[in-house]
Amino acid sequence: MEIKAIFGILSSVVLIIGGVPYLVDIHKKKVRPHVLSWIGWSFITALGGSAMLASGSHWVVALLFANTALCFVIAGYSVIRKVGVWSASIYDFLFFGLGILGLILWKVVGSPIIALVLAIIADFSFGLPTIFKTYKRPESETYFAWLASTVSGLLSLLAIENFNFSEVAYPAYLFIFDTIVLLLVLRVIRKK
Repeated sequence: MEIKAIFGILSSVVLIIGGVPYLVDIHKKKVRPHVLSWIGWSFITALGGSAMLASGSHWVVALLFANTALCFVIAGYSVIRKVGVWSASIYDFLFFGLGILGLILWKVVGSPIIALVLAIIADFSFGLPTIFKTYKRPESETYFAWLASTVSGLLSLLAIENFNFSEVAYPAYLFIFDTIVLLLVLRVIRKK
């Protein structure tokens, strides 16, 4: 097995392992996932992984498909356990709307590069409510899950076969996003 495949598989395994304590914390009602973020991420990472496969990426997409499954399970289980945050602020609906708009534009656009840029914008739009929630209440997230996501993102970067925009952009974005949330959870970035 080639080294890129190993990094791709490892990134997925680390992500799933990191999700286990998060699901346990949902079960114990210790965390409050932002449901709109997790639902949006499940759809956008599935579409992002598909677009990357279509543009020739291989092992680096393993992280995206593992992320899709984990996000879907987290969203569903947080609803079942009645711990999911369903914010009603105008900003939450605006960010979710931007995510949906990104998905629609992505399906309309024929270019994989433009599609990836729109996917990243949509992903970030889905993620903003989680960033705001975690900034206000860092204890509402599980640090190990975000640490695992950050490590998984780093491993996925090592799985990149061709250093071009279509293969690097999404995994690099995910690594940066997950690192920011991790720093918020660890209170490295603090509310003043």
